[in-house]
Amino acid sequence: MKVIVFVKATPGSEAGEMPSEQLLADMGQYNEQLVAAGIMKAGEGLKPSREGFRIRFSGANRTVIDGPFAETKELVAGFWIWEVRSMQEAIEWVKKCPNPMNEDSDIEIRPVFSFEDFAAIDSTGELIQKERELYDEIENMSADEAEIRHMMHEWSRALEAKDLDQLFKDYAPDAVLYDAIPPYKTVGVENIRQVWANCLPYFPETFQSEHRDVRIHVAGDTAFMHCVHHFIPTAADDPIGQNWLRVTVGYRKIGGRWKVIHEHISTPFNPMNNQAWMIKNPDVVDAPDYGQAT
Repeated sequence: MKVIVFVKATPGSEAGEMPSEQLLADMGQYNEQLVAAGIMKAGEGLKPSREGFRIRFSGANRTVIDGPFAETKELVAGFWIWEVRSMQEAIEWVKKCPNPMNEDSDIEIRPVFSFEDFAAIDSTGELIQKERELYDEIENMSADEAEIRHMMHEWSRALEAKDLDQLFKDYAPDAVLYDAIPPYKTVGVENIRQVWANCLPYFPETFQSEHRDVRIHVAGDTAFMHCVHHFIPTAADDPIGQNWLRVTVGYRKIGGRWKVIHEHISTPFNPMNNQAWMIKNPDVVDAPDYGQAT
C-alpha cells in the first residue's frame, strides 16, 4: 500500500529555523535506511508558509491568498511517499524517525487511494485505465522530457498572450523554421519572431493552443519532439480552428538548458491536385483517393 507521511509544522519551522547539523545528518541516515528498505518513493522538506499561497475555490471563483497561514498545527513542513505492506509497517518506520524538529513535533500517516478504491464508481473501467496510463507516463518520464514538456506549455501560454518575448525565450539564435506557410524556410530567431509578429494580428482576440499525441526522444544533448497541434478559438467557426498541424521540433542542450534549434510545421497535401489535405480529426488517419484527380 502507498502512504504519504506528513511532518507537521511547528512554530520553529514556520519561523524558518533550520535544522542543526546533527539533525540533518541523522535525517540523512534515516532516509538512507528508507531507500535501502525499498519503501521510500519521494520525500521533500517545505519552506515556511509565508512563502506559499492558497487558492480558495467557490463555485467558478478562484481567490489567491498569500501566506503565512495562522493555523500552524494544521500545516505541513515536509513529507515522504512510502510503499509499505501495511499501515503497521509505516507506523514502525515513523517510530524510528529522529525528531525532525528542534522542538516537540508530530508526524502524520495517511493512506493513499489506490486504483481499486474507485472500481465501484467506474463501471466500464475506462477511467481507471486512463489513470494507470497517466501514472505509467509519469513514472517513466525523464527530467529532460519533463523540461521539454514544460517549455512547450510555456510556449503555448505565451502564444495565447501574444507575448513575443516569452514565445522565443527558449530558441537558439540560429534556429531554423520550416513553416506551413511561406516562406518555406526562415533562419534565425529574430526572423522567426518577425514571422509570428506578422501573423498574430490576424489571430482572434482569444484562443487556446493545444498539443496532443506528444512524443519526445532524448539522446545525450539532442532531443526531438513530434506531435499534432491546433488552435481552439473562442468562436468555433474561426478559420484558425479548422485544421490540425503536424509539428516536429529539434532541441539541443546549450549551457545546460534545452534550446529549440529546428521547427517543422506542415499540413499534408494531395499530390494529384496540389490541394492541402486538412487534418480534421487526428484520431482518423485518412488519405485522399489518388484515383481522383479533382
